[in-house]
Amino acid sequence: MDGNRERQETRLWLGVLRVHSLVFAELNRSMQDQTGVSLAKFDVLAQLVRSPDGLSMGKLSSALRVSNGNVSGLVNRLMKDGFVEKIMSDADRRSFTAKLTPLGAERFHQANTAHHEVLSRILQDLSDTELTAATDAVRKVSEKIATVASDGH
Repeated sequence: MDGNRERQETRLWLGVLRVHSLVFAELNRSMQDQTGVSLAKFDVLAQLVRSPDGLSMGKLSSALRVSNGNVSGLVNRLMKDGFVEKIMSDADRRSFTAKLTPLGAERFHQANTAHHEVLSRILQDLSDTELTAATDAVRKVSEKIATVASDGH
């Protein structure tokens, strides 16, 4: 592989990491300040908004791509906040379903508004053309990586 290609691949990777780090930090800080909801909690709430009947810890863990332990900790913190309730399974007394409370739904909508406002603010200097081009490029890279990963190479 030629050295220029290696440098470009590394630059792409570092660029993706930098964008993620900057956006994540600003979203997390702003949402925490405005709504008291971190991005990690927001992600759980977003999954539960999509599943009004609730989700098992396993399905929630899978949807978020994190460990069961991480999900349990987040759900427990959201329960303390009054945003989520745990419902014991009738079939298996060791299994729980996490379900959004009305207060949780309300807070999710507040956090979702803050999320959109922050993204709009930090991306406002990109033209529609630049935003579309960046989105298309990231999607293309993502699809290529997914193809390589699914082929096992």
